[in-house]
Amino acid sequence: MSNNIKTVQAIYACFAKGDVPGILSRCADNVSFFNGSDPAVSPFGGLFKGKKEVIRFFTALGTTTQTLNFVPSNFREENGKVINEVQHDGIVTITGKSFSVKAQFTWEFNEAGLALDWKGTGNFSSINQAFSK
Repeated sequence: MSNNIKTVQAIYACFAKGDVPGILSRCADNVSFFNGSDPAVSPFGGLFKGKKEVIRFFTALGTTTQTLNFVPSNFREENGKVINEVQHDGIVTITGKSFSVKAQFTWEFNEAGLALDWKGTGNFSSINQAFSK
């Protein structure tokens, strides 16, 4: 298993524990996160640049949703990027509506092995719908 895959798996372990500082310790200062949900309805949708913005991403995710199931799978490395699938099920707390997303996550790394870029892509329509009142 590559070091980059080990880093991604460590990030997911931190996510499962709510350990945002642990996630950030594995990210470059100029990291960018992109979540494919619609930023017009989802507070964690869109692009977040730098560690302060990534904190905003995780704060928005953690304060507006309850994760019921988060299962990353099918880890592989292609051209220095780590790609995997994720099944993410939860509830939007302000509406009480559930969501279920199967996404592809792509991670890129700098020369020091720190996460430089994360993209969550796929069909996020159930998250967008769960935020609608």
